[in-house]
Amino acid sequence: MPRPSVFRAALAGLLTLGVAGVGTPTPAKAAEDDADPLVVHIDTISPELPRSGDVEITGTVTNVSDDTYTRVNLHAFSSASPILDSATLSASATTDPAEYVGDRVLVPGTFDTVDTLEPGQTASFTDTVPVELLPASGEQGVYWIGVHALGDTAEVPRDGVADGRARTFIPTRPSGDETQEASVVLPIRTRVWYTEDGAVAGTERWARRLAEGGSLDGVLDMAESAGTTPYSWLVDPAVLLALVRLAEGNATRSLAPDPSVPGQEITPTETPTDGDVTPTEGVAPSTSPETLTPTEALPTEEPSEEDAELAAAASAWLARFTELVGSIPVLTLPYGDIDVSAAVRHDPARLEQAVARGNEIMAALGLPTQPAIAPSGDVLSPEALSAVPVSTVVMLGDNAFAIPPRSPNSVVRLLGHKVLVTSTGAEAGGPGPTAASDPLALRQRLLSEAALRLSAGDTAPLVVTLPTVWRGEDAASFFTDLEQGWLDVVPVGEVARRQAVGVPATSLLYTESDVEAELGASAFSTATRATSDATLLEQVLSSVTRVEALVRDEVLVTLSEQHRARPGLALAAARRVQDSLRDDLAKIEIEGPTAVTLSGDSGPLGATLVNGLDQPVEVQVLASTDGRLTLTGGGVRRLAPQARSVVRFEATTSRAGVHNVRLSVTSLDGVPLGSSDELPIRAARVSALIWIAMAGGALVLFGMIGYRLPGQIRQRRAELAAAEARSAEEQPT
Repeated sequence: MPRPSVFRAALAGLLTLGVAGVGTPTPAKAAEDDADPLVVHIDTISPELPRSGDVEITGTVTNVSDDTYTRVNLHAFSSASPILDSATLSASATTDPAEYVGDRVLVPGTFDTVDTLEPGQTASFTDTVPVELLPASGEQGVYWIGVHALGDTAEVPRDGVADGRARTFIPTRPSGDETQEASVVLPIRTRVWYTEDGAVAGTERWARRLAEGGSLDGVLDMAESAGTTPYSWLVDPAVLLALVRLAEGNATRSLAPDPSVPGQEITPTETPTDGDVTPTEGVAPSTSPETLTPTEALPTEEPSEEDAELAAAASAWLARFTELVGSIPVLTLPYGDIDVSAAVRHDPARLEQAVARGNEIMAALGLPTQPAIAPSGDVLSPEALSAVPVSTVVMLGDNAFAIPPRSPNSVVRLLGHKVLVTSTGAEAGGPGPTAASDPLALRQRLLSEAALRLSAGDTAPLVVTLPTVWRGEDAASFFTDLEQGWLDVVPVGEVARRQAVGVPATSLLYTESDVEAELGASAFSTATRATSDATLLEQVLSSVTRVEALVRDEVLVTLSEQHRARPGLALAAARRVQDSLRDDLAKIEIEGPTAVTLSGDSGPLGATLVNGLDQPVEVQVLASTDGRLTLTGGGVRRLAPQARSVVRFEATTSRAGVHNVRLSVTSLDGVPLGSSDELPIRAARVSALIWIAMAGGALVLFGMIGYRLPGQIRQRRAELAAAEARSAEEQPT
């Protein structure tokens, strides 16, 4: 019920006494860094400072100390003079939370009291303050406003120092008949990981995101709370793909034949595959569902309770999202939210792949799409901008320019492209100690930026891309009271279609620091090695599979701009994928004998080729020697799953000795798969020339024996005869 004006006048008189006493924080308190024992959070607040009437603030106060607080009073406060421009507002948002910004209202009836607040306990409060009791002068501009909590403990009595605080900005209603336009973009972009075997990684984190109050749940809550207020979606298709895969059981990478290829269709007697499951309820049927999920037989075991709950949560989220999208085109980022500037610098083909894959996913889900580029850091290199198709909606922050360009439509033409200029000030959120990305803090910052822009005579639409992480329970508060009589919220697509103002290419600001922040060349080279191994594995498998496509999805997400802060993690993820593929290739093995001895100048050699994969393969075995021995034979071999086959060679050499031979398994194009075996071959008899030489030596040997043997026999006989004669003479008569 409105208070009588005489009562308000009396309260105004009491206010003067209040602020002269305990209402003003001491300088010592403004400088202290200790965390407050009471945490205050503003849940709702009047969106603008009215010319008359009340300002209402509701919220919670939580005791995070070990002491019990009693008689906790929640007093509203405000600054006396307004902030008049966006630059000052940006500087104000970064001030220390303990810094003094305005006086408290101490008038009875304007503050709430919590009698007792135990450690860990949270209580709600409501403050209703007549606008004339606030120190705010009411002049055009933006004011500080917030709540201080003051209470008693057994050891520390109440003083003039706040035990807890929360603050935000509140604009006055702009004068005049002009209206300010604003566009709000809700992003769905987050880091996506895959395990080494191709399943979506971090399922526990996905479960938290999808749970009530999680970031993914919160963004849908916010969208649902918008009512008739228009907004736009900005989506990384890799997030949607991950959710589809989670909803369908999160299968691992499969080497099974692709059933969409003619001749490889699944017959009714075959086991169904993940690629043929019924599309998620609420999601438009995919014209080619196999483009989204791995082709692999469904597990024979029932999923765990956690997996089933995650699948249900992902399915429900996709249904909600699809319903919210309706027929409005979704601003679609390149798949994986790829680091566009880095991709153009190191591997432009990756950007083309990411754009094409994003379009495939949106088409498969039946979602309307509009390709977009919107770096999360708000800046883009000139080379990247030049490489982007002209039909793409490009969104850059006003900090991407040496001097923020002035355009009546917030659209400029740069390097042949239309660029939508977003407000980095409004995106920065509110002041501490409340989180800058708190939905209410963001709403108040947006309203404040819009009011200052309108007051300065700049009616260019205020385009704001919101953060990706939300306090789910507060997300709905963003759109509450966003539409004011002086503010018109319009879809960003409508703004993007308006006429652009040309600006010189030199106005685009991209510094050495921006270049250093990009993903490095190693990220792209590692991804290339992984996809090359996937291509090799695809060539070896007898059937047409989706290995290349699946691995492409897995490594593209490692090139995301979201990984700039910790690029080493992305490199490790790509290497895990590569190692897994090499392990598969190495399962096709060659087993040679320990050693081989040739009994002539040629002879047979056998080796065993083993297919350790669960799919048929077609490979060949190549032999390399020291150049003094030739191996023929081998050839192409087609092996069934888990099969073995003997590969036969014929060895030929003209030189005796030991020859080293290496047998390697390769693709049909001669690319090594990884498995090899080395063995020595000893040549015992080498050629006919050697046999002739040996025969000649034998003839010489036997000739010498024939020549010398008769003489030796005659000599031996004579010696025997002489001995017999001597013996006879010596006999007695």
